Amino acid sequence: MANHISEQIVYENPLQPVRILHQHRNERAVGKWHYHHELELIAVVRGEFSIYTKDRVFKLSAGDVAIIGSFEPHHSYKDEGVMDYIVLQFDILKYLGQDLIPYMKYVTEAGRLYSSLNDIFAESPEVKRRIFDYIHEIAMEYAQRQKGYEIAIHSLLYKIILTLLRSDRSALMDVKKDAELLKLLPALDYIEKNIHYKVDMKEAAQIMNLDYFYFGKVFKKIMGKTFIEYVNYKKIVNAELILLTRDVSVLETASLVGMPNMANFYKIFYKYNQCSPKEFRKKLL
Repeated sequence: MANHISEQIVYENPLQPVRILHQHRNERAVGKWHYHHELELIAVVRGEFSIYTKDRVFKLSAGDVAIIGSFEPHHSYKDEGVMDYIVLQFDILKYLGQDLIPYMKYVTEAGRLYSSLNDIFAESPEVKRRIFDYIHEIAMEYAQRQKGYEIAIHSLLYKIILTLLRSDRSALMDVKKDAELLKLLPALDYIEKNIHYKVDMKEAAQIMNLDYFYFGKVFKKIMGKTFIEYVNYKKIVNAELILLTRDVSVLETASLVGMPNMANFYKIFYKYNQCSPKEFRKKLL
């Protein structure tokens, strides 16, 4: 991805890792190749434009929707004319609970199935309409910010995932076919239970009864992240919650999530939030 721009998505509220953009354009526009960690859904309200990925071109018009996977390079092209569309970008890992780990591969960069999932919309206009309506409803909830809108958005995102899952006739998202992912559950369970303490990859490998280096390769292949990246990600999510809900110092927060090395904690926290823990708390509270 050397020639592609890595886009950093900034959330208004890190505890709700979703960004909704309602775009209105009249002029011709050619986007640059870029990619981002977040899963992206696009719903066209009016006008026409095209999305280019590495392997395919999607020509969209009013009523169409498209999925762009996390870390999937893409760019857009719009000719002259009025254009009205909704962009929904969200970090699916922060929305998935422990109970949905078996499906994680199919909604993160590890699955690499997004271009294929767009075929669902061509096969079923009804599914396309439902996904379009969900995206539009999310945009309305986000714009109006009525009491409980966060819950509504969370619920609608789950409906999108469920609709794709149940409409997948090609079984691209069939968890039963992925024995490797199911075998990894003991290691993921170990991480979840020890996320507030030291999480040791050697211990996880022993639980899996696998060689240390082989386990690392298997984990990266299935989860799309290295073991350390995944553990750090989970710890920072917990740190964010502590900073915003408990009256404790940054030092104590780092200790509570099992990251007593403050320099390392600050470095990793900044990687995910582009600010220090103190700045994060001040900005949000």
